Amino acid sequence: MIKLALTTALAAVAFSASAYAGQWNVTEANKAGIKRAQGTWSVATEGDKVSGKGELQLDNGTVLTYKLDGEFAGGVYKVKLVDRSDSKKNCVWTGKPVEGAHNVYNGEAACDGEIIVIRGGQN
Repeated sequence: MIKLALTTALAAVAFSASAYAGQWNVTEANKAGIKRAQGTWSVATEGDKVSGKGELQLDNGTVLTYKLDGEFAGGVYKVKLVDRSDSKKNCVWTGKPVEGAHNVYNGEAACDGEIIVIRGGQN
């Protein structure tokens, strides 16, 4: 009985150490730097796998939602922005660390026919 409880406790610690969930503050802008949307990402990482959801408010007040699906490798995020409620398709964000800023990533998201600049920082 004690061995079973100890094994269960160790498994719980190992699982929680390999998975991380966090809240990010995120801004989307066009290539010219004009802010288009602002809000949060709920990001979960397990190993190099990244998942979650985005909930932002567009500059016209409309709510923008989508799912996150990607990876974190070599210090760079490569994340698909899936099922965007603004109908942008095939968006993939490549986020690199911002020099001198702790836990802040910046990069372009290439969508069909458009580039979006996304800056996000972990809380």
